[in-house]
Amino acid sequence: MLYIDVGSSTVKIYKKNQQNVLSLEETKSFHFKKDFDSKVGLNQDEKNNLINYLENIKQKYKNEKIKIFATAFFRKMEKQARQKLIDEVFEKIGLFFNIISHNLESFYLEEALSSEYTSDKSILLINIGGGSTELIIKEKNIIIEKFNLDIGVGTILKDFPNLNLNFSEYKLEEVVNYIKNKIPDFDKQIDTAIYNGGELTYMKLVGYSLEKNTIFEDKSHPFLIKTENFRNKNNEVFKDISIKELENLMPKDPLWMHGARACSAIAQAVLEKFGVKYLIPSDSNTIDGVVKKEFRKVTLSGSFRKHLDYITDIKNDLMNKGYEILSPKFHTPKNPGEEFVIFEGEEGKSPLELERNHLKMIEDSDALIVCNQGGYVGASALIEIGYANALGKRIIFTEKPEEFMLQTLPSEIGY
Repeated sequence: MLYIDVGSSTVKIYKKNQQNVLSLEETKSFHFKKDFDSKVGLNQDEKNNLINYLENIKQKYKNEKIKIFATAFFRKMEKQARQKLIDEVFEKIGLFFNIISHNLESFYLEEALSSEYTSDKSILLINIGGGSTELIIKEKNIIIEKFNLDIGVGTILKDFPNLNLNFSEYKLEEVVNYIKNKIPDFDKQIDTAIYNGGELTYMKLVGYSLEKNTIFEDKSHPFLIKTENFRNKNNEVFKDISIKELENLMPKDPLWMHGARACSAIAQAVLEKFGVKYLIPSDSNTIDGVVKKEFRKVTLSGSFRKHLDYITDIKNDLMNKGYEILSPKFHTPKNPGEEFVIFEGEEGKSPLELERNHLKMIEDSDALIVCNQGGYVGASALIEIGYANALGKRIIFTEKPEEFMLQTLPSEIGY
């Protein structure tokens, strides 16, 4: 399985092996922001570059199923521009350009960072971006608070323009205090935080005092660092380690290090504000979360009259993977084989009422999975596919559809 992570400036290609282990195969930089217009989308040159690159990847990995996950930047496009890009990618190379919602992206990140954390104690997830920072507080595996801060690497570099001189012109404490004043108060201390964005690799390269993670067991998160040791090393990065030295530690992408001081200062401010004692650095990202749990809720479509056993098998498989099936909820048909199948628990409702409820469930789903054995798609399923497409939902056929027009519809085959 191949996963393509399309971000605001970089496309990353990940390959998953049979043990569900991800490996980063390659990355490529793009200038998506150049001449970007929310009404039009990407400029034509960048769009062509992206489509050509995706086509090359498809040819290079001919035997791999490919899934695309495009994130934050592409959500800035207006609906018509998004749809045009999705249509064009599918028409030219047969891949569904899946632009995920902010809510779903946050879910994937939560899964990537904290799915192995089972303690009842609160944990803080820190996701620092270029223009914003997202803080998520979980307790007993439930989100109890979220903060979206207008503070990011780019904003700090703008407010402290000489931060990236060979040695910072500013003291670490000065920058940290400035950031802390912009973080809202929280009424209790949180002992542990997870900090993502390539931070595990960064801390290893720079020589932070990492210790074995004794809080929870997760191969993706083997180390932790005490907040005091994190602060001490950040101080060195500000005043004793030059930008040139940092760049040399990452020769393949030296400019990544230009965000190191700002990012570390934001993280430190967050730790101090929330009273965090232990920080767990993470390299995990959206795709790690996708591999752990691709869907939260799905709706199934198909011919319950012709293929009930087939649909039931798929439903059971999805439920075993931990996905919630919003519809159909019931298992036992009252009138198997009839024109419109009604399940136990649905008695007294008309076919139209049941169909409207089914459509409502599509609205709340991450995807519509069309169980089309032998490629067959019936009348009710056609209605549901059209509705899902109008909503901009991800549509996944279990088999290649027979109908030509359905083959032209941006979608995926195989869940």
